[in-house]
Amino acid sequence: MLHEIEGVEQERERVSERPEIDPDVPLLSYVEVTVAGSPEAYAHRLREVLAAVYDLAVQEDFDEEVVSVDTLPAWFVGVCRDGGGTEPFAADGLAGYVERTGSGPWEIQDWLSRFDPELESRGWAFWDLTAPQDGGDRVRLWADTWGEPFFAWEELRFLTYVCGARAVDDPALAEPRVWAGEASA
Repeated sequence: MLHEIEGVEQERERVSERPEIDPDVPLLSYVEVTVAGSPEAYAHRLREVLAAVYDLAVQEDFDEEVVSVDTLPAWFVGVCRDGGGTEPFAADGLAGYVERTGSGPWEIQDWLSRFDPELESRGWAFWDLTAPQDGGDRVRLWADTWGEPFFAWEELRFLTYVCGARAVDDPALAEPRVWAGEASA
């Protein structure tokens, strides 16, 4: 999917403030995430990375060989660079990602390239992060996938794990009213 600058700016806004139901979006996808630790801390980390990457996507020139990583959280850059870092949630999340997918950490520039507004490699647009009504140690990451049940999302799966997920379910489709019934996390 092509992510024009305007769409990326809308994603950036949704990272920091809850969107309204859009009648042009008949279905949303969500990924159920079981987190290690506090769902609030998890949501903060995930939103922090996405806010930084969307800022880069609208400001940086992705035609350059290297996109600056200075505004990304150091723990995220570290887990991408060498799979290490000092944050146990990221190391444990990476281990879960490796176990689930058989892949190692994403190289930071490769991961960032998925957010290049001129590429069509990302099959989703961030919508929101919510806490299901029954609470617990879960959150739901919502994305607009243009109604598609299957979409390219490996960079998103990686992010969900290294932000501190113990488990990440495969995506499911739901009507926006389901999302609207849950509080943003």
